[in-house]
Amino acid sequence: MIGSSSHQENVAAVRESIEMIPVAMRRMGWRVSAELMERWLRSPAWVLPSKWKSNNPPDPRTLASAHLDQKIVRMSWAMANPRVRIAMDELRAKMANGPARANLRDRISTLPWLSHQKMAFGSQSDSAVQLDQTCQSNRVSFGGMMDTMDDLYGGIGRATLKVALIGEATRDARTGNDSLRITHAGFYIRDTYDFSGIQYLGTWTESGVLNKSQMLMASVSDGLTFRWGKPLGHRSNQDFETLRRLTGVGGDFVLYSDVYWERVDLLLDLS
Repeated sequence: MIGSSSHQENVAAVRESIEMIPVAMRRMGWRVSAELMERWLRSPAWVLPSKWKSNNPPDPRTLASAHLDQKIVRMSWAMANPRVRIAMDELRAKMANGPARANLRDRISTLPWLSHQKMAFGSQSDSAVQLDQTCQSNRVSFGGMMDTMDDLYGGIGRATLKVALIGEATRDARTGNDSLRITHAGFYIRDTYDFSGIQYLGTWTESGVLNKSQMLMASVSDGLTFRWGKPLGHRSNQDFETLRRLTGVGGDFVLYSDVYWERVDLLLDLS
């Protein structure tokens, strides 16, 4: 019984130490970060297979809804951050470049042409998950460890910004060549929310996370080797893996934002 009591106390301590993080996030104004972590904490334990973190992941439409989130991250929130706006500028410049056209050519080839010479290519009513498989043309990565510690940093860190192009596809009845009249470009974010691998997640208190200057002050120098100190509140992926193992909660998931649309006018020859 003593062993059982000790185990229960350990489980309670681990749970409390993790569950205080989204509370602290909300106190800091990190609403999206808190919502993402709260979703993970209230989900049954599930470890995201590594294939979903690759550059060519499976079709997200095959994911169970328990492992897919399309509601928490909104482009209106993301675009308020300069890191996302810079990534959008980069993506606008390459949304119809050579690799993008190759992607679109592959996607057009899957359309049910039959005897039709003109077909709708995507729709503004399509979700990011649908567009990802049917109309996505290019992508850029954004975010890194040296970024400002803010809600974007805490919620999604390094992620992928994608663009999908929609309009009307035409197949020349004589030559069989394809072209696309693009009317809109849709921008959206894809990321995975998981705690795989080795990663330091900050030093947390009840009121928030230490910033990088504060963490530097809390660190210790050991000869020529620099190492972080481990004060109360130090968190890493291992803490979340421990919580999942001890409690049976902690469900990883793939996330997609909504879609931000811009009007464009492009005619792309895909022959």
